[in-house]
Amino acid sequence: MPPIRAFAPILARNGGGALVNMLALASWAGSPGFPGYAASKSAQWSLTDAPRTGLREQGTLVVAVHSGFVDTDLSSWADAPRITTVDVAERTVEALANDRWEVLADADADADADADADADADAETRQAKAALSQPLHAETGR
Repeated sequence: MPPIRAFAPILARNGGGALVNMLALASWAGSPGFPGYAASKSAQWSLTDAPRTGLREQGTLVVAVHSGFVDTDLSSWADAPRITTVDVAERTVEALANDRWEVLADADADADADADADADADAETRQAKAALSQPLHAETGR
């Protein structure tokens, strides 16, 4: 991603830092009404996740914020619960302070439950990605 390529060397020269990418809950779970949107957000999450290991070595944390509808003019059309911009910002800052890679910001969950979900999301995501990245072995005896 161009912003990561642009800022990573600057952060490295300054001893590291953090990059935050705003995504959507749709990057983790699609919706039948918006399959293209979910696919694009999932791809964006993958582009956020891919450089994490290398940037971690230079002291840079890459955080993905997965929010539901945020209470802005852009989401005013949606008849759905919305999270405030302040809540999204607070959860993001909390993730930065606690070295967490994923932020799940949804209006239906409270902040304490989301903090636990964020920590679980990190672990579960890492486990799932590790399992999926292992080579496939052909079954013998067939």
